[in-house]
Amino acid sequence: MQAAGPLLTIGDLARRTGLPVRTIRYWSETGVVPEATRSAGGHRLYDPAALARLELVATLRELGLSHAEVRSVLNRESTVAEVAAIHVAALDAQIATLRLRRAVLSAIAAGDREEPGHMDRLNRMARLSAQERQQIIDDFAAHICEGLDAEPQLRDRLRGGGHRLPDAPTQDQLDAWLELTEMMQDPEFQQVARRAMEQSTGGQPETGRAGQNSERNRHRLFAQNLDRTIGAAMREGVAPDSPRAVQVVDRLLGNPGPGRRKAVRDRLRAHLDAGIDERLERYRRLLAIMQGQQPPSPRAALYAWLADALDAEGDPQPLGQH
Repeated sequence: MQAAGPLLTIGDLARRTGLPVRTIRYWSETGVVPEATRSAGGHRLYDPAALARLELVATLRELGLSHAEVRSVLNRESTVAEVAAIHVAALDAQIATLRLRRAVLSAIAAGDREEPGHMDRLNRMARLSAQERQQIIDDFAAHICEGLDAEPQLRDRLRGGGHRLPDAPTQDQLDAWLELTEMMQDPEFQQVARRAMEQSTGGQPETGRAGQNSERNRHRLFAQNLDRTIGAAMREGVAPDSPRAVQVVDRLLGNPGPGRRKAVRDRLRAHLDAGIDERLERYRRLLAIMQGQQPPSPRAALYAWLADALDAEGDPQPLGQH
C-alpha cells in the first residue's frame, strides 16, 4: 500500500535535503533509502518516509558514521546512542593526539633546542597514537606489579594521569614526559622499579594476611608523607638535632613509642647503606614535573635527615619532656 503524502522524485529529494542526486541514488541503490514505486517512465519515486530516512542518513554521515554503521542504525541493529558513544571515544583519542602534536610543535616553535636528536625524539613520540602511548604505560605497570599485593589497585595507580602529558604542557613538562616515556620502556629501569615495588609491598601476593597488609599500608603512607613533613622542614632549614625537629618527626610518625622509632631508624640506615638508585630519584622528580608539582627532595637526603633526627633524640620521651 502506498504511503500517505505526495511522492517525490530524486530531484525533489535533492532540493529538500541539499544532497547531490548521485549521493541519493547511491543510498537508494544500496537499499538504505528504498524507493516507493516507479513512474510510468521508469523513474524512482519516494514517499515522505524515505525523505525522513535520507535526512537521518545525511546527519549520521556528517557525524562521521561509516556506510556500515549507518545501515546498522537504520536496520535497528544498533542505536544512534551506541554508535555515537563509539565515535566520542574515537574523537577523544584523536583530540588527545592532536593536542600532543600541537604541544610538540609549540615547544619547537618557542624553544631554542634545535639539536637533531631532541627533535627526532619529539617527533617520534608525537607520531604515537593515544593507544600506543597508553600501551607503554600499561606494559610498565603490568611488569612491575605482576603478582604483588593489591595488584589491580597498584596498576590503576600507575596507569593514572601522572604519566600523561598535560593538554598545554610547558617545555619542562614536555622534556620530562619524553624522558619518562623512554625510562618506562627501558628493561633495566623496569627491573629497578620492580624491586622498589617489591620492597614497598613486602614482596607479598595479594592474598597476604590482614596484619601484613596493614603494615604495608603504613609504609606507603609513610612514603607519601615523607616529603610533606621532612622535605618541608629541610627546605625551611630545620636542623635534625633541633627541638623543632622533634615535632616534625612526631608529625610524620604519629608520636610512636621507642620501639617504633628504633625500627624506623634502623630501616632508614639500612636503606642508606644499601644505596638508593638515582634512577628512582629521577623517576619521582619527572613525575612531579609532569603533574606541575614541586619536585620532592632526594629520598637519600630525606632518609639521612630523619635518621639523624632520630639519633639526636636518643631514648625518645613524651613530647612535653623535651
